[in-house]
Amino acid sequence: MDREDETEIGIDGRAARWAHRRPELVAAATRYVLDHGVSDLTLRPLASAMGVTIATVVRQFGTKEALIEEVSRSINDDLLRTLRDDPELADLSPAQTLRTLWRRWLDPAQGRQFRMLFELYALALRHPEQYRWFTESIVTDWLPQIESPLISDGVDPAAARQLSTLVLAVLRGLHLDLVATGDVDRVDAAFELAMATLDPALTQSAVAKSTNMGTK
Repeated sequence: MDREDETEIGIDGRAARWAHRRPELVAAATRYVLDHGVSDLTLRPLASAMGVTIATVVRQFGTKEALIEEVSRSINDDLLRTLRDDPELADLSPAQTLRTLWRRWLDPAQGRQFRMLFELYALALRHPEQYRWFTESIVTDWLPQIESPLISDGVDPAAARQLSTLVLAVLRGLHLDLVATGDVDRVDAAFELAMATLDPALTQSAVAKSTNMGTK
């Protein structure tokens, strides 16, 4: 980070004045980071694009690393909120949910968030302690969202954890390929092959749930 970006600015009345606009600042910072990435990010151009002073950015976020963490968590929270609360997904089986999300994520507009994700992976490999928050949250936040419906449908918790880990790894690997190559047709075909392989395990939970309901 540039020395000028590291300027220490204490919390004062000016910071409080912007506090109520923090969600607006986070949204603006998120748009900039998604457009420009995190590897070469510095605060001065970001502040200029946001229409605020660098002092405002530092007061509200602190360091560049703290801003990246907040932006990343904001994006992650939005994705998780969709998975939890989207009414379109409410009555779908695990396999149907994955296919619906995959179709949405193929939208080119969604590619920015995955590029940022893989940038953070690369940074975390180089600076594991600094980015531990990322490597932990990217697993601990997502696994429960995938395994919880499986467990509710009667899948053994240990098996649900293994299956969820596999699903998460497949999705990330395919998205990495897509971001790197842009070959939508090939990657999409690979997704369908993966789903055909995973379908028996994923649909087993739905069958078990249906059977259990029928015996009540």
